[in-house]
Amino acid sequence: MELKKALQTALDFEKKGHHIYEEISTKTENPIVAKTFRYLANQELIHIEVIKEYMEKEKIELKGDKLKETKKFFSMTVKEFKERAELSEDDLKAHETALELEKRSYNFYKTQSERTANKELKRFFSFLMEQENNHYEFVQKTYEFIKNPVGFYTEEEKWLVEG
Repeated sequence: MELKKALQTALDFEKKGHHIYEEISTKTENPIVAKTFRYLANQELIHIEVIKEYMEKEKIELKGDKLKETKKFFSMTVKEFKERAELSEDDLKAHETALELEKRSYNFYKTQSERTANKELKRFFSFLMEQENNHYEFVQKTYEFIKNPVGFYTEEEKWLVEG
């Protein structure tokens, strides 16, 4: 795939992600799910900006959340989830959709990174892979928590079962 087409496809992925996440954040009745997906929608806007800038200049400052910031947001969200309202089936499906979107984006960026010999472009696609992986982990942890909070804490915090 030629560079221009690869970057346009990347841009389309991020726009689609933004649209989906924004829509979920406005349709859900759960304020925590809304906050989670608004965060993801905002991250996609940053990626859109970065990709557009790369398309214009081919050398840019790579900006976006690091795994540490994503984990910090997740831990704040988990605290709020403890007092959550009931989740709808749509909220669960939204997380499944987000997981699939992040996985597809990651795989696309990985393929593009492997196909290029250009070090700067390889660095750019690796950055996007890292961003998608961070979001995937964030959504996965959120999904695991909302499906089974007790099991989540047992696994995540390695709680000992007393009896």
